[in-house]
Amino acid sequence: MKHIGKIHALLVRLFTQQSGVLLCLICLLTAQQSHAQVRLYYELEKNGFLDCTNNTQLFVDSTQQVALQAIPTQKFVKLQGFDAPQSFSKAYRYDFWLKIEIYNPTKDTLDLLLTTGLHRSVVVYRDIYSELIELHRTNEEYLPHQRLFRYDDQYIPMRFVPGTYYKLYIKVNDYPKKDFILQPKLVSYLWENHHKVKAFYDEYIYLINNGVIISILLFVALFVLTFYILDRQKYYLYYGFYTISIALFNLWEYEHSPYFHVFFSYLPFLKYTGNSNVYILLTQISYYLFVYHFLELREKYPRIGVVFRWVIRTLLVFLLLDVLVLFVFRRLDWSDTFYWFFQGVFPVLNIVLLITIFGITGKIARNIKIGSTFLMLGGFVGFMTQWFSHEAYILLRIEPSIVFALGTLIEIFFFSIAIGNRSYHIQKEQNSLFKAIKESELRTLRSQINPHFVFNSLNSIKSYILTHRSIEAAEYLTDFSVLMRSILQHSKQQLISLTDELETAVLYIKLEKLRFEDNFEFIYELDKNIDTDEIMSPPMLLQPYIENAIKHGLMNKLDKRILVLRVKQIEEAIEIIIEDNGIGREQASLLRKNIPKYKSMGMDINDERIKLLSQANDLHIQITIEDKKSSNGKAIGTKVAILIPN
Repeated sequence: MKHIGKIHALLVRLFTQQSGVLLCLICLLTAQQSHAQVRLYYELEKNGFLDCTNNTQLFVDSTQQVALQAIPTQKFVKLQGFDAPQSFSKAYRYDFWLKIEIYNPTKDTLDLLLTTGLHRSVVVYRDIYSELIELHRTNEEYLPHQRLFRYDDQYIPMRFVPGTYYKLYIKVNDYPKKDFILQPKLVSYLWENHHKVKAFYDEYIYLINNGVIISILLFVALFVLTFYILDRQKYYLYYGFYTISIALFNLWEYEHSPYFHVFFSYLPFLKYTGNSNVYILLTQISYYLFVYHFLELREKYPRIGVVFRWVIRTLLVFLLLDVLVLFVFRRLDWSDTFYWFFQGVFPVLNIVLLITIFGITGKIARNIKIGSTFLMLGGFVGFMTQWFSHEAYILLRIEPSIVFALGTLIEIFFFSIAIGNRSYHIQKEQNSLFKAIKESELRTLRSQINPHFVFNSLNSIKSYILTHRSIEAAEYLTDFSVLMRSILQHSKQQLISLTDELETAVLYIKLEKLRFEDNFEFIYELDKNIDTDEIMSPPMLLQPYIENAIKHGLMNKLDKRILVLRVKQIEEAIEIIIEDNGIGREQASLLRKNIPKYKSMGMDINDERIKLLSQANDLHIQITIEDKKSSNGKAIGTKVAILIPN
């Protein structure tokens, strides 16, 4: 400033000798000086606010290749007339350089805050003897303890000593955004404090809104995920993902404020690189998966299910592309194009899918339709209000939407009612199922304690006693009592170990074998690698098939009778083979027709019990019966294969 004054005095002196041309030069220099300089004043430090836009010049480095020390030699233009790109989709890769000349004519040191607006990063350089020296820098990613001004990352503390001239170069870089504004300002600490207090009173309702909605969403997510762990219904899992996705979306918006640091602030690549499109896609995919499984569209409404599956797969592809574009290629402009594309696609897509599910009837579906309608309306109205609103928020830098939050809460209310109704009906069906299982078990017990078997067993014991074969009678009686006790004890349980089931089956065969004397061969094979204590089976699963093999297959055979019980491991299941060389099912059926009032119930009851257990306990036992034939087509026995999953 002193040098400029000397030049001015010299020109005045020369003016007396040279006339009008120099007078014009003086006027031009004076005008340029008054236009370029920002003159500070004492009151500015107390409560001042000084907009420096009119005194600032701009240079846009679109290549980001200009060397730092070459910046002062570039062509700067007035900032006031600069037309900033609205979408800023490509300009995020530019460096914007601001040049400001500041002079402190007072006798006091002035401590002020410098800001150029909300930007990704700002670096301040000072021209000292034609060399740019870095003074300060700030960044959106900085946590409070890393900032120069801990309360807001957009402000940089500056100290201006008395009578000193400052030529500052400010480098600005930003992310793609809807509104890009360059507005350099100098403000006092007191002004900034008053500004924030006023903003709190204006925006506290939005802070409460975000805090409440995030808390409710996370509580619902925890609640339904707990139900998923207990019940293993997929729609619980997808609804949990859905509510977590909405909570993350709201938290992502919440944490763009410089005052809130919960999760994303510690993962800046998710907070700044990942835009809202990622979280919106996650929300939409989870929502469609929930509706698809909850309304059982695949089983009950296959055509609607096909539409949902294609939509879900398409959104998954777009989500993958967006993630690749953001985190691998780092092309924020491409992702910004995706964002605006989906802002138009999602409302149309939601309306179409909402119309499709309106064709589904039922009380549960009605709650889903009402909740989805409120969610869609809240999202649409919230987007439109944000689109047409240009209100600047101080504490929450991403404009919040109370309408969308209200729509989300109403949707959660109706979806929760639908889930509650569904859980009630499932519990009611399970109670009926368990009641049916108990009745089936009682019928099975009655059929297993076959009066003919008991009568024949007691007759055998009587025969042993009458022929003075007391040792055989005692052994038979012991085995018979053990079998009866085993049947009665196991009848109280839905599942027992395979060890107990095989012991009961072998004991039953042993008692039946005694009636045939030596004309009965029993072959028992058990794979030693199978831990039968760890395999669970319904009680008396094998007995009806063994009884059927002996009573109807081997009883009417004249020559050698053979019964095989084989247990082996195949892939992820245990295979139990019950095989006989009897007369076959066809011949046995003809013989049964000659028996008046004969009705076999054991195998039918067993099949019913297995079906009920499959529904209640998710234990899918497979049973196949094969008629063995010789090469000439003659029946040579029956083979039963039972598969029990590990």
